[in-house]
Formats: sequence, structure tokens, C-alpha cells
Amino acid sequence: MTPIKILMSIALLIFSVTKHAVAESTQNSDIAGSWQGALSVSGQSVPLLFHINPDLTASMDSPAQGATNIPIESVTIEGQKISINVAVAQATFTGEFNKPNNTIEGHWKQGPNKLPLKLEKVIEAVKTVINRPQHPTPPFDYVVEEVTFKNHNIKLAGTLTLPSSEGTYPGVVLISGSGPQDRDQTFMGHKTFLVIADYLTQHGIAVLRFDDRGVGKSTGNFDTATSADFAQDVSAAIDYLSSHKNIAKDSIGLMGHSEGGLIAPITASSNPDVGFVVLLAGPGQTGNDISIWQVKSFLRANGLSLQAAKAGSEITGALNHTVMTNRDIDNLASELELSYDKKWQTFPDDIKAEIKAIGGGKLSSPRVQQLSTKWMKYFLLHNPQTYLRKLTIPVLAIHGSKDTQMDMAQNLDKIRDALQEQAHPLTQVKEIHGVNHLFQRAKSGLMSEYSQIEETMSPDVLELLANWVLKVGT
Repeated sequence: MTPIKILMSIALLIFSVTKHAVAESTQNSDIAGSWQGALSVSGQSVPLLFHINPDLTASMDSPAQGATNIPIESVTIEGQKISINVAVAQATFTGEFNKPNNTIEGHWKQGPNKLPLKLEKVIEAVKTVINRPQHPTPPFDYVVEEVTFKNHNIKLAGTLTLPSSEGTYPGVVLISGSGPQDRDQTFMGHKTFLVIADYLTQHGIAVLRFDDRGVGKSTGNFDTATSADFAQDVSAAIDYLSSHKNIAKDSIGLMGHSEGGLIAPITASSNPDVGFVVLLAGPGQTGNDISIWQVKSFLRANGLSLQAAKAGSEITGALNHTVMTNRDIDNLASELELSYDKKWQTFPDDIKAEIKAIGGGKLSSPRVQQLSTKWMKYFLLHNPQTYLRKLTIPVLAIHGSKDTQMDMAQNLDKIRDALQEQAHPLTQVKEIHGVNHLFQRAKSGLMSEYSQIEETMSPDVLELLANWVLKVGT
């Protein structure tokens, strides 16, 4: 992921185009220009840069994440109070404008987080140069084809890379993690799928990567889809590879990262053309178990005591239960409010104070919206073991020992248990020492570290993937 969706962090910005809301004010000229500041997230500095026009249309950059021109929904002025609504990130900055000092000081609110942020006006914005040495650049020493294929009325667009030598080759479909992803799975300045595709293709493996439905050049509606719907998109990709003259028909497999590792077994259990599966930090637990663990882990990483983090995870568990048992979506919001308040009242004052300090204490509208999606209910109820047990083909499942988004031990154990029921001799379930959720060699493994690491993926992991695919696919 990019993680899975319920993890609230500045790193989980979702980029899309929105319309700007214009709020006229006599002070527009005072705040027109570029404003720079930095959030402190898990001990890491996350710079932000806001560009505000005289008509109050605006955009934002997150240089450390390699993200620029993030649309801002609205900028409003009330006296000295400035509010910046970054709707695509479900975030708001609210601060007080100090004209003599040319500063805006306030708080960034996103999900359960409320973080101090001071913006200073800059004459010339400093551009951060992000070094990504593994990102390949043309000309390539292999064939690159821009392709499209269909899942009923949805057109999916992607890139197929093929070894330049004549003949047929094993083929792999890459499946992205949660959230709307482009074909390269661009996240935190890294293009993980571009790097994987380049490495595998240079080693004799054809790779198809494609934009998620509703993203890039693909049509369809991402927001109304579940993991089961995405599995149908992947099955269409398998069908496309099966029809390609240069792909060995009995050597086509799936490689899914994070939620993609949930989708791959769904697809493989119903499409007989899938010959092998690779799970990169894929789940073995239910979505309910994963989300409870993620919230507890995230709160601990952000400085809360063990007791307060456990309380936060209990709130998540209560909300999840409400979602999973709800039978009338029209009543879900009120049921969630009741569930939150009921659980909140059971905590002592010192625990409440800790949670309030990071913006908790009440159920936010963005969280209600997130919990009300079809995707969320499917994810919470989904048990990956159901589909893993159906697989009789080779499976490679790997997790990083420094993964802070998914519990490596719990997920690998459950994947291993499920696969043992119909074990293939080439199946492997492995811990990869020293790498994070993106399979970068890492120090802390925290999400705030992703963009600071120049490496996109560990060379040892890339070598493992290529060698295993060639072993099972040839």
C-alpha cells in the first residue's frame, strides 16, 4: 500500500482532479503566493508547499513524496483565519494569518491526526530533487507495447514489456495495492511496478501492468468497486496475455502487492489460465484483524501509550463490527456514531486526553464516508484463507521483517497454514529480513521513511522474484 485504506497518514494522499471553490475576499492579495512548512510525522519531517493564486484557486506539493500539483478544493478567509481544504486527501489546514511576519500558524487535520503546522511565505519555492536510481529510462533493451483490454464495458489501459528475443516467454500481471493506482504504482516518489517490470523483462519475463479502473487511461468507477471487482479486471488481463502470440500459455502468473496480494488468490481460484501466484506483503488475516492491528501500530508509532493505542484499536473494532453487521446503509452513519460514543465512554480520562491530543474523541465525517463504502465492508469480511486453500498452483509469499503496515508474523503464518492444505512442491513462504512494506531496505520501516529511501525495491528481492518465476514458468 500503499498500503491498506484504513491507515490514516499524510502518506496516504489520493490524487485526483477536483474543481476549485473560490471565496472572494479583500485579503486575497495578502495570501497570494507560495507558502512553505513541514509536518512532523513519526519523527520525520514532511515538507508541504502551497501555491495560492489571487482568485484563491490553489494547489499543493509534497516534495518528499514526489507529489506536485495536488488540487486544493478551497481556500477561505474569515478575518485573520485562513482555511485550506485538501479534499482529495480528506485534510484541512486552519491557521491564523500574521501579516507583519508573513506567516500562517495553525493545525493540519487529517483522519485522526491533528498536527501543528506553520507556513511561511517564500519568494521562490525550493524544489526538492528526489533521486530514484532504480527508475529505468528509455531507450529500453526490450519491447514496450501500450495495450488496452476490456472487462465487459470497462476499458483497461496498460503497458506490456516483452523480452527482445524471439519466441514465447512466461508472463506476469502486476496487481496494485489499495487506493487508486496508476500502472507504475507510483507512491511516495517511487514507481515500484516500473522497477519490477523492468527487472523481470530484462531477465526473460513478459510483464503487464495497467492503470486501475478509473485511473489514468482506464475507464470505469474506482470508488464503487470492491476487491472482487478488481479481481475481474485482473482476470481480463490474464485473458489478454493468453491471447498474445509471445506469451507461453501455460506460464502466466499473478504478482500482487498488499491488497493486490488479496486480489490475486481470488482471481487465481476462478481463472484456470493462472499458472502461479506471487504475494508481496499480501494478507493472510481478515480485513477486520488487519485494520485493528494497523490502528494500534499507527497510534504507537505516533507516540501514544500502549493503553491509549489499544483503546484506539478497540474503537476501530467496534466500528468495524457495526459495518459488518449493518443491513441498512441509510442507517449506518447513525449506528457508527452510536458505536463510537458507546466505546468512548468506557475509557478513563487520561486515555481520552491522549486520543484527543491527536484529534480523536469524535467520529469524523471522512471516516464515516470511508466506513460506508462497499469496498470497506467487503475488505473487513474477506478471509484470504478461503481462496488460498483453493490454490493447487505454485505460490511465493513474502513479507518484510520491518513491515509496519501489515503484521508479518501473523499474516505469513496464516498464509502458510492455508497453503499447506494443498501444498505444491515449488510453493515458498518467506520472511525477507530488513525490508519494509514496499520491500525497500529500511531502518524503522515506518511509512514516513519511504520517500527518504532512494532505493525503490531491494535488489535481492528483485532477484528472488525473477529466479522463482523463471523456475515455475519454464
